[in-house]
Amino acid sequence: MMHKISRKKTVEGTRIPGFIRNGQYFYINVDVYEDGMINCWELVDIAGLEGKLDINWLQPQVPVGENISIFGLGHYKVESAVWKYDKMSYLQYIKEKIKQMNPELSNLYIVTDAEKERLEKRRIAYSPRAKEFYVKSELGYQTVEGGSFTVFFNHQDHNYLVNLVVYEDGTITIYHSDFTIQQRVEDMEALFDDGTLFTSCDAPTRIILDNFGEVTLTDAGYSVDGKEKLKELMDLYKEMNGEETTLEVCRNLYYQYLQYPDEDTKAALKVAYEAIPEHERVYLGDMDSRDTDYIRILYTDETREV
Repeated sequence: MMHKISRKKTVEGTRIPGFIRNGQYFYINVDVYEDGMINCWELVDIAGLEGKLDINWLQPQVPVGENISIFGLGHYKVESAVWKYDKMSYLQYIKEKIKQMNPELSNLYIVTDAEKERLEKRRIAYSPRAKEFYVKSELGYQTVEGGSFTVFFNHQDHNYLVNLVVYEDGTITIYHSDFTIQQRVEDMEALFDDGTLFTSCDAPTRIILDNFGEVTLTDAGYSVDGKEKLKELMDLYKEMNGEETTLEVCRNLYYQYLQYPDEDTKAALKVAYEAIPEHERVYLGDMDSRDTDYIRILYTDETREV
């Protein structure tokens, strides 16, 4: 038996918009890395990316009349749209992004046939979670980590879909291809309250999607409440600083209640459950159970079958 070891390597990259067509259209951040790998719900090389475009898994446009699902934000109907890219120009755009980060196109990673065969045999599809960071100091290359989500942002009389990143030091950066704006975590409540940051398109709303396209959206049955999005932001900030998130606090109380089901613990569990961003409560359990047992305990008289 061979003695096995492994190592990890940090590969830097950037993000661009894209749409996954999987039953419906999902807006995603396509992660583009300097080694030529691209994550579009699966980590692929350039040849693999061409394949994803050929089978319409990844697309640069959504037809008018279709709905877009934006993770953690809502579902929206496309009332009108002007798209910048078709498949060929989108592919070229991604290649140019790689070249910006890696001008010599050196050490590009190519997934070999042997590797594809090995991954298929092991039933593995890599989709690594990218880490947000900014460089605090080039000396020693000191970085500060962050967490992010997408949200609508009103700026100079235009509406944008932006990536909002909260860093562990309390810095907030709002990223769009047209601008980068820095704030502080303590400023966020006011920006949600006055509608600068928003989640709903009650009336037809023109949205600029990065250097990608412009769409007019209306709500299509669901959008996260802005106050719940603010709660999610504060949870991200806690996570970046190693503090318990509202999900973790609630899970711990849930396990405590299952061991000692008294009324005081149940009351504390209810407070903890309702402190979780509403759209994140489904993550309390697995994909099947979600938060159903929490709802049973807190809002019904049903007993648990053991």
